[in-house]
Amino acid sequence: MAADRFDGAWMVYAPVEVDESDPMAFLDMPVGRSAFMVSDSGRIEEVSSSVPPQQAYEQFMSRERPAGHGGSNADEYMAEFARWLEQDGMHVRQEFGGLTIVNPAPGSGPAAGGPGMSRDDAVAAEASRLIEPIVQQLALLGPPEWEWFWAQFAFTVSAEISHLRFSSYHRTVVVPVPEQVAALVRDQRHVAAQMSAGPWWRLLLTVTNRGETTVDYDYGDGPFPHDQLLSPEHYRNDLEAYPRPRVPAWLARYIDGPAAHDSDLY
Repeated sequence: MAADRFDGAWMVYAPVEVDESDPMAFLDMPVGRSAFMVSDSGRIEEVSSSVPPQQAYEQFMSRERPAGHGGSNADEYMAEFARWLEQDGMHVRQEFGGLTIVNPAPGSGPAAGGPGMSRDDAVAAEASRLIEPIVQQLALLGPPEWEWFWAQFAFTVSAEISHLRFSSYHRTVVVPVPEQVAALVRDQRHVAAQMSAGPWWRLLLTVTNRGETTVDYDYGDGPFPHDQLLSPEHYRNDLEAYPRPRVPAWLARYIDGPAAHDSDLY
């Protein structure tokens, strides 16, 4: 077990051995692992390693109330908690092939009362499995010693927009996405389209050099950023290829203008 100290809390986790001589070793690291935030007041909260530690700490402390534990008592409490974890074992969750879907598709949970996985579960699992090779290929495009990368894909069947940005403590670099990676994203979207929610309109990836990956499917609950908004005809083409019972009101207005009818909207 290992523990990192923050101001007012500890993060306790099972460390992963990495070959530091291999710059690509992080690609084989498991992601979506469990960790625990333990405050000086004794409050415990489970977090995912897919969330950057500083962000997890800030979210945890925003829910923390001042309490009586502190100083050496807090250190003793944390040590006792770490011993408990070592004795009982830290259960490592691997959701859908090791990636944690932050904003899962509607209806992708287990079938109520049914054995095993629902169709949506099975499709979501396959769609998430296809995220891994995308992440691996994107990671190879980064400059030496990158810390994070953000990838954003706005796809339809007839047009695509891709953004990829690597960042370190010293600089940020924008890198073009090659066709071979776009093809992987295209295939992933086609599989995701088999879920009841239909294909995503935008796929958002955030990845650290430790292999921590956050995945978000955007189904258009809110308007897309201007630089990721395609022309209306491309959304019409996509709806013809992947019919949906409803589209978001703002997108229907964008596609059809004043002719959009309320009965066809969310």
